Amino acid sequence: MEPEPLAFITPEGDPVTWEVEAEPFHDPLERRLTLVVQGTRIVQRVVPRAQGRDHDHLYELLENEARMGARLLGRLGRTHPVELPRLMGYNLDVEEPFVLLSDHRGEPVTRFSGSLLISEQQALQASLFRAVRILSACGIVHRRIDPHTVRWDGSAVQLTDLSHATPAGNRRTRLGEAPYACPAQREGAGRASTADDLWSAGMVVYRTVTGREINDRPDLADAPALQPIHDVFSDDPPTAQEVLARLRAPDPMSSLPVAQDLGLEEGRQAFDRARAAKRGRVTKEPADTPVPEEQKPEAAWWTRWLPLGGVLLALLVIWMVIR
Repeated sequence: MEPEPLAFITPEGDPVTWEVEAEPFHDPLERRLTLVVQGTRIVQRVVPRAQGRDHDHLYELLENEARMGARLLGRLGRTHPVELPRLMGYNLDVEEPFVLLSDHRGEPVTRFSGSLLISEQQALQASLFRAVRILSACGIVHRRIDPHTVRWDGSAVQLTDLSHATPAGNRRTRLGEAPYACPAQREGAGRASTADDLWSAGMVVYRTVTGREINDRPDLADAPALQPIHDVFSDDPPTAQEVLARLRAPDPMSSLPVAQDLGLEEGRQAFDRARAAKRGRVTKEPADTPVPEEQKPEAAWWTRWLPLGGVLLALLVIWMVIR
């Protein structure tokens, strides 16, 4: 592997260049890099020319990955949880745009289906719902939690791929398939909610623990280890914090208070301005601002005087009768 220069923008908005060594490609949309000086390994998610030409939506997904990663950093600051990937940088204004993320940990949970020990089953549940809890506290809905985006290293999960994530409260768009996407998300009904991720996380846990494939809501009656998540598939699901309490796992937000990092927040705002300018948008609501509820149109000004007009008309009729 020959070192190569890699120029990009940090989450704070600063341009830098690193010397990196790239592993041979196994996935055209992703490769692993090693920083020559530090020896640190990172992941580069990229849109090659050929894929971008045939699948234009890949550029939007890559930008969203950077935007959601920046939002997480802005909320969580420098202490980043192991369950979520950390944004290292990006360069979206080159022929083959890319996003840099912290290195993968563990293996996809599909490798462990039906083979986890009881203690590992409990640790898997606690770690995955910890990730959902952190995303929820940061106002993010992942929307793509499935066996391919959840990795396991024997002690903790890593929830990857924020390319489809959206701020909580945004209108749902149709995404995903049964059983991992909840019915409302598959239909694109209502607004994105942490409940969507709770359903998906519960399905991943069920599939990994039991090794069973299903296409609908699972029956947990014969799975004692899964009783703490029995109602995440209901119409009235618990919060991620409540699930963690049932699992006797501490709330991660007690040690990860959500507070905006001004430097990272400025970098995120600069990112949004640059993307808007590139598309020729002068003003637009920030991409990570939830869409407001629809409001009724304001009534015409003259309608405000209708009640008073009715009273005056009644008084006029009475006066004419008396006269």
